[in-house]
Amino acid sequence: MNHLPMASMMTMAALALCAAMTPAGAADMAAQKKPVYVCQMASHAHMAGQPVAEYDKPGICPTDGMELIDKSQRLRVAVLIFNGVQDIDYSGPMEVFGQSGATIFTVAGSTNSVQSAWGLKMTPDYDIEHAPQADIVVVPGGDVRSVIRNPKALDWIRARAVDSRAVLSVCTGAFIMGKAGLLDGQSATTIVGATEQLATMFPRAKVVSDRRYVDNGKIVTTGGLSSGIDGALHMVYRELGPLRAESVARGMEYEWREEGKLAFGQLAAYQMPDVAEFVPKGAMWERLTDTGDVSQWEVGGRIELAAGPSDFLDQSATKMRAAGWLDLPAAGKLGRGFTKTSKGRTWQVAMAIQNADGPAVYKLTIKIKQVGA
Repeated sequence: MNHLPMASMMTMAALALCAAMTPAGAADMAAQKKPVYVCQMASHAHMAGQPVAEYDKPGICPTDGMELIDKSQRLRVAVLIFNGVQDIDYSGPMEVFGQSGATIFTVAGSTNSVQSAWGLKMTPDYDIEHAPQADIVVVPGGDVRSVIRNPKALDWIRARAVDSRAVLSVCTGAFIMGKAGLLDGQSATTIVGATEQLATMFPRAKVVSDRRYVDNGKIVTTGGLSSGIDGALHMVYRELGPLRAESVARGMEYEWREEGKLAFGQLAAYQMPDVAEFVPKGAMWERLTDTGDVSQWEVGGRIELAAGPSDFLDQSATKMRAAGWLDLPAAGKLGRGFTKTSKGRTWQVAMAIQNADGPAVYKLTIKIKQVGA
């Protein structure tokens, strides 16, 4: 039996492949690869039951007036909802993904109606045992205790972290991710007022407060509330490209640049003490000013002080010292000054009181500034 040399066999295989690639065969393959375009809102509720029209070239959808999108690039997005879910945490990302042409469905522990933080009642599309696979899973925040205590919900989130492209948490949804063990060894963020708690509860996570969102690949976390919009736009940018993300942001009339927005944790406001900690129980407090930037901030308003301003300032100083602030000389009798170094930056706080509308009503001003920058 004669055997052909290996090189000859490879040559014949190549010739056979070339023969198969006749003009007609090449045209067939090109036709198979040719994009198919659909309307962005083809699967949305108001178009349910209508046949999905397909187009062979990009253009404008005659139904919704939006640009046609490549059918193969439509994302499938699952949004977890539960009693007490924060409204903007799920609705912000849903708007972004919806504008991108994604197919969106909601998932809950059961198919019973749930009520959001602001009272909106929703019926989930699926329970966690019957939810289809998704490209992206959104885990919003709010009152997350029921989810953290639900082993089946945590198992579902862990599984989605394996078979989806990404799991995106918003705000305190990061605590759900942490409870599911998904933050171990990952960088993460949450609403700025809860970053320390997140770091304490999940010490194996690297928690940051100076980012609107943190992308680890499979695990993506965002800051509070509106940060979920930025995180979702980032996912559109990452998965579908900058043109789609920019188009969605423009369509939403939302100012957005990839990595371009300031994280609220960077503002000086989050270095200063909370005025609410100093207002006497039951006293009137009316905030009139609240403004600044990354290096300075000022809060001012009218406050009712039945015990007098000196006692108020003394009690406030005690609370400041307990929080690690050191005394500084203050200008005037009705003023106090403090300083503190945090994360390599030194801050100074000045508290001052002036008479306002009546014998027991005063004007309180608290200013903070970074020094030595």
